[in-house]
Amino acid sequence: MSSLAEAGRLCFQEVGAIAYKVILSFNNNEEVMVLPHVPPDFPLPEPEQHNETYTGLSKDYRRIGTLGLRQYSWDSIFPVGHRYAFMPPEASENGWDYVAFFQRGRERKIPFRMIVLDSSGAPRLNTPITVDSLDISVRRNGDIAYSISCTEYRFVV
Repeated sequence: MSSLAEAGRLCFQEVGAIAYKVILSFNNNEEVMVLPHVPPDFPLPEPEQHNETYTGLSKDYRRIGTLGLRQYSWDSIFPVGHRYAFMPPEASENGWDYVAFFQRGRERKIPFRMIVLDSSGAPRLNTPITVDSLDISVRRNGDIAYSISCTEYRFVV
């Protein structure tokens, strides 16, 4: 058994009921992918609020601003040619499928949808995102290590 598989199993044991499943799609579920590995410290940030302070003649005043866009980034792996014990059953064993999925969506200039489910299946996040960067490298065992940065996308209405 590889050390990555052991690490993945330990991660799920460590977080227990806090293990997440991340589902990505685009164009109203035209294509859907379930991430094969979600880091135990997966980010679920709250947006920054753009408040401003104005200096008056005798007092300062605070204007409550709009909420900014959430930003997400994480590092993980896409397995190539094998299934690790920590992978959800819906996840692909071909890491290059994930790379192609992100490339297709980005080339079409359409937002992705990211859904994060907790271990009970309850949705903790369901938001459109843009993929700002995707950096990949091939490991010695053939798996694809990646870093991804995403930003919440708001549809203009």
